[in-house]
Parts: sequence; C-alpha cells; structure tokens
Amino acid sequence: MKKFVYFLSIISIINIVSCAPAQKIVYSLDQIPVSQDFSNTSVSIHLFNDIRNQLDDNSVYLTSASPEKVIEKKRQCINTEKLYKIPVNEQITDIFAQHLKKKNYFSRVFVNQKDSADYYVTANIVHFAGGQQFSVKSAIGAGFGLIGAIATANLKTDGSIIIELSDINIYDKNNNLVAQIGNLKKEYSGKFPVTADCYCIYRNINDKLSEFNEELTQIIWLELKDKK
Repeated sequence: MKKFVYFLSIISIINIVSCAPAQKIVYSLDQIPVSQDFSNTSVSIHLFNDIRNQLDDNSVYLTSASPEKVIEKKRQCINTEKLYKIPVNEQITDIFAQHLKKKNYFSRVFVNQKDSADYYVTANIVHFAGGQQFSVKSAIGAGFGLIGAIATANLKTDGSIIIELSDINIYDKNNNLVAQIGNLKKEYSGKFPVTADCYCIYRNINDKLSEFNEELTQIIWLELKDKK
C-alpha cells in the first residue's frame, strides 16, 4: 500500500512539474506518426506573419501581465503573451517545420530559406488563444504545500482553445502561387488540466497545437504530392 501511494505521489509530482511556466511553444515529436508517403522535393516554411493584434478579441491575451485574469466576471487562466520569451510567430513557425520534417513527406524541410527549397509555405497567425476556468480547489491545495499540490494535481476545469491560420499559400521557387489553401481554424473545448498558478494552460494549448499541425502537414502534403 505504501509503495502504491508513493507511486501515485511521484506521478502527481511529474504532472505538477510538467505544468511549470512554459514560456515556450513546444511539444514532443516522439509520438508523431511517420508517413509512408514521400516526395523528393524540398519545402521551406516562411516565417508566419502575426496579425493577432488586428483583432480585438486577442487584446487580453496580448496585454495581460498575468496568466490569471478576470474575463466577463469570471476568473480565468489564459496563455498571456507576457510569459513567452521568444516571439510567438517564430515559435509556431519552428515547431510546425519540425513537425513537417518528422512526417518525412519531403526530402528536406527548411525555415525561412525559400531560395534553397522547391516550394515555400506562407501564412498569417490569426488566433493562438487558450483559456480555462480558474480552479479554487487547486488554489486552496497550493496553500498546503507539496501535500496539497499532490492532492489537487489531477484537477481539470472547463476551457477552450482557438488556433487559426489565414492566407495559407504555397509558392514555387520562382514565387509562383501553386496552391491557395486559405484558412485553417480549430476550436477545442473540454476539460483541461489546471494548477493554481495557471501555467498549465500553456501546456494545454501546446498539446492542441500538435493536433492542429498534424492536420496542416497533411494538407500541405496533399497539395504537393504530385508536384515535381
């Protein structure tokens, strides 16, 4: 029994640590399935253009000093821009390129090296926003130190995440438009892991970005698979 409790405690501690302040847009690529399809062409991902500041609904995510924020009279945890050390568009571009490279659809995948590739991809970041209900239980548990944190480590609250890219286009090395994909917008709702410091929202949105990128890589492949 003691060993079982000890095991649960270790698992809970791992969950707590994994929700440390992310500040990075990253996720494990180990579980990304490698495709059996392949084309001997190269692709460059041009630095995604960040246009989130053009939409009013992004304002709170871009300006809030803390991930804990009262929105419409509700205490929320949000992925505020202030905790990202590296510009969001650079990180999203980089992790997408890594994801595409892991899929092994193309012979080579670059970032911002269109002159070295057969094709290059451009896009605008419209939304990259995650929010979930603040957990009072988690906050109370945090007041009891490690024991309280372990007791509340598996709590989840309702939340929603929106990830959207617009004007997704593919060009060839001569700057000719070869595919006009348009917009890709995904909204994810449900119960997400939460901690009193609100840092888990960063991991939650990263997890959903993995799903988003998986779909986008498949779209890129379908557009280019028959190109020479």
